[in-house]
Amino acid sequence: ESLISLDLSRNQIRELPAAIGGLKSLKDLNVSRNWLRALPGALGQLLNLVKLDALSNELRLNSLNLDALALLPDFRELDLRHNDRLGEAALKLLSVRLPGVHCQVTVPLAFDQKLHAADRDATLLQSRLEPHCTPTLRRRLALVFGEVTNPATVARAEVMQRLLKHYEDSGPQVVRKVQGVPVSPGLCEELLGVMQDWVKSDERRHVEKERPTIRAQHYIILRSPEDFTDKLGTKAAKAMVKLKRYSKMWELARKAVGEVDMEFASRYTAVAFTYNFEGSPHIDTQNIGPFYGLALGDFSEGGGALCVECSAREVAHVDTRNKLGKVDGRFPHWVSPYTGNRFSVIYYQTLGEGVAKSTAVFAGEPMVDDPPTFAPSGYQYKYCEETHTFFPDPGNKLSGLG
Repeated sequence: ESLISLDLSRNQIRELPAAIGGLKSLKDLNVSRNWLRALPGALGQLLNLVKLDALSNELRLNSLNLDALALLPDFRELDLRHNDRLGEAALKLLSVRLPGVHCQVTVPLAFDQKLHAADRDATLLQSRLEPHCTPTLRRRLALVFGEVTNPATVARAEVMQRLLKHYEDSGPQVVRKVQGVPVSPGLCEELLGVMQDWVKSDERRHVEKERPTIRAQHYIILRSPEDFTDKLGTKAAKAMVKLKRYSKMWELARKAVGEVDMEFASRYTAVAFTYNFEGSPHIDTQNIGPFYGLALGDFSEGGGALCVECSAREVAHVDTRNKLGKVDGRFPHWVSPYTGNRFSVIYYQTLGEGVAKSTAVFAGEPMVDDPPTFAPSGYQYKYCEETHTFFPDPGNKLSGLG
């Protein structure tokens, strides 16, 4: 009951237990970047709560339990940004139901106004930094370049500009060349032929790619039943129908990764097949471990590498031409420029036993000794206003709630 601050962010939490209401001294609760669909009524028992950060979840307007939050006498700050089901209507309701509380909600732009990873130019450093959250950029500025900024007075845009100036002064990120593990030529040729047939079929039938915001000419995801929490539900059933339609492509892809990593072949839950995917620096927020990438086709020599940021001052270029490269997509990654035809196969996992985030690539030695500036699970760098420094602070675990 003496706990004052609790950070449960980035833990794939779907539901907060009622036992959280027993933390009577709690003033600051961070449940951001999880999979929450509701805030429990038990929060109304936290009479000392001042701040609740529920950014980037799956919350709905009718599941916020505003009656419970309205009971809190000292409650002053509620962050609900990047909950896609909340918008301008939620902001209006919050101003009425929680007067005196500073509430933040992301009001969506019209579809054609949104900026996506596909809009980023991967040749520009700023585009490769944009996928990072602001705290990571702020820690990088402090821990790598020695410039500490106060979150209360220096916003993201200013942090970004200061970082870019330091990079300009210190020089570009160094590049580590990494080779993937070769896949047998016959299998690569067979898989390429099946993917070419897939593209021709889509073009003949005028099939639009599944995700319009992806910068690729063709894009499809095949998911195994293991990729669904409800394996007997409607979504899983539809995925199985789709899997049967593209069974040959799925089985050849499975055979390819099995040549290289049998253990991973038993764990991945989905495969993305693309044709002429370009650029697009991004972070795979739903992945729970590293992924494998394979590239096929006649694209230009030296181009089309799978690039990933290893640290603040180092980038790896992974050669996946007829090879499987292992990369952790929870670090910013993109595809280097190329010409010609490039097909890619990306194997990843979103459910099951996760793998802790540790390194961006799994081959070669680091060329730069930089401190990590991301926030691993259970460990964060906190800003201290009194000392004007960042310091390590052990995180709090959900298991402590019973």
